[in-house]
Amino acid sequence: MTDAIFSEISDVHGPMHSGSGDLNNATHYHYTMLAGVAARSPRAYAVDDLARLGRHFVHPPGFGQARKVLATHRTVLLDGAPGSGRIAAAKVLLYELSSGTERFHELLWEEDERKPRLDPGHIGDDDRVWLDLSRVEERVWHDVQNELSSVRKAVIEHAAYLVVVLPGDQNLRADFSQYRAEIARPPGAEVLRRYLRLADVPGAVASPMTPLLAGYLDANRPIGEIAEFAGLVAKARASAAGKGDFPAWYKTAHEALTDRGRQVAERVAKLREQGPQRALLLATAMLHGAHADHVHRAAAALLSTVRYPDDECPSLERADLVERFGGIEAELGADGHVLFTELEYDSAVRAHFWNHMPELRDDIQAWVEGAVDSADLRQEDRDDLVVRFAEQCLHARYRQALVSSVFRWAKGPTTNRRLLAADRALRHGLTAEEHGQFFRKQIYNWSRDRDLPDGLAQVIIVMCSEVIAVHHPDEAMVRLHHRARRERRTTSAREALVRLVDGDLRLRRQMLARLTRVPAGGREWEVDADLFLYFADPVALTEPGSRNHALVAESDVRNMLADGWRRAFTQLTDVAWRVRLRQWLFLAFGDERHREVLVDTLVEGSGERGKILGDVYTTARDLPRPTTDEQERHAVFLDLVLRKICAAQGVEIV
Repeated sequence: MTDAIFSEISDVHGPMHSGSGDLNNATHYHYTMLAGVAARSPRAYAVDDLARLGRHFVHPPGFGQARKVLATHRTVLLDGAPGSGRIAAAKVLLYELSSGTERFHELLWEEDERKPRLDPGHIGDDDRVWLDLSRVEERVWHDVQNELSSVRKAVIEHAAYLVVVLPGDQNLRADFSQYRAEIARPPGAEVLRRYLRLADVPGAVASPMTPLLAGYLDANRPIGEIAEFAGLVAKARASAAGKGDFPAWYKTAHEALTDRGRQVAERVAKLREQGPQRALLLATAMLHGAHADHVHRAAAALLSTVRYPDDECPSLERADLVERFGGIEAELGADGHVLFTELEYDSAVRAHFWNHMPELRDDIQAWVEGAVDSADLRQEDRDDLVVRFAEQCLHARYRQALVSSVFRWAKGPTTNRRLLAADRALRHGLTAEEHGQFFRKQIYNWSRDRDLPDGLAQVIIVMCSEVIAVHHPDEAMVRLHHRARRERRTTSAREALVRLVDGDLRLRRQMLARLTRVPAGGREWEVDADLFLYFADPVALTEPGSRNHALVAESDVRNMLADGWRRAFTQLTDVAWRVRLRQWLFLAFGDERHREVLVDTLVEGSGERGKILGDVYTTARDLPRPTTDEQERHAVFLDLVLRKICAAQGVEIV
């Protein structure tokens, strides 16, 4: 029995249930599986994102100098005009210095001016980090410059790399000028060609493209807009089913940029006295590409939501769907699915109803919330509906509407369809560059709610694990910790937290600090003692990492570990901490390099309490020692443990 126990616990990695209560994650895993979330680490997603960006990236003038500064100083302060692709350049600079094992993440600045703006503790060994200051105010920029030297020190100590995107209209201190590099906007035509070629659009690299696009590219458009336009050209080709050539697809895409809003406004005005047709127009836009039957039923549901009077016309006298869809410039394909005849017309319709008919916003929201429960819709159509609604809400005035919809979908009674709708809506908000911070803040607020509905708790756990953690692992860790403190019927947040921290020494250090250092006026959570045992994994703590430097070798970490053991010994039953104690002593027995550190930390954490020190000695004495050689080494080890215990009690061994 003893051998079996030690063969199991001597190499524990990841979640370990060391406290009381049942492990129950059925709801979380069921929802996650249905959400299509792959079992991959956030680091893998980050690398995939950067690899994709690297394929599309066109090196701008000045990029070579920026690369040289970064390689020399491990820091580059990247300057450039808005729209020149500075954020993309920052990420590609870091990606080019990658071997595939480093962690990429964004360093965020603190909004609360009473706190330091930057945290050097968020720089880990070999990290590749970018800091976006492109839109900060002067007071923030002043504070950041005062703290930048301490961040650079951490970058050098951890053999990391940092790219800072500068605010274009602020002065840079003279002592930082050696780290500055400026990029210019890359040639727009080259950017467009690169995106079109990677989208497999034939004819994109032919010489006739240059005069064709001269008017569009001469406008000195931001690089992001050019990338979006390339997507429109690809959509134009797809909607033409491969027919035509590049000039025709370009013309269609260009028209979609310029004329659709006016066309939709004129169409809606003509339907002023035709409520059912307006409902069909909006339903088609929101369910663009869905089957005609589903769009028809959705339009009827919309009429009901806005309390439109029933149509008393006999069924046989009403227009058929072909006629009705034709009246809104839509067509039924051979498979019965509905599409507008003009590219991006659906997007313009959605924008028109949302932006120019404000009295309908609440009804549209209620209609979308109800529509996700429809069993008729394909999951693909349901996802599109949610994302299209989310797109309308991505404005400072309307983001709260999306938050309220997510809450209602997830608060219960929940279904997988409703949870997936909440997932898709939040995911879209979090990945929107200008709005991600708002939704991360909302998830932070939810994570601290003790009465959070179970369904919403599961959704935000997935968001932290699969979305926020990709580029903001520290924020994901904080939110998961808040949930782990408050969850009652499951350990989903706790296990997600362990998965996130596992294998990341920097996050483990941060987590130990959160568990053992209560800020002034802060609350001491009982569950933190139990969580401590999850993160006090001696294998992880003695892992050398990429720089042959174990966490347990750091004096600050040893102090945190001693504090954590002190709380565990005081607040938990011996059943809760005994397994982890055996792990510590078993590893100390076999690891001469860290033996004394591990034993010292345990003894210090015992706080001179005789019973606990006795348990430490008894556990060390009972470690398995099957061979004669191990028995001799064990005697030496046990003598060390005894001497440490006696010293802690002030007893001299003769």
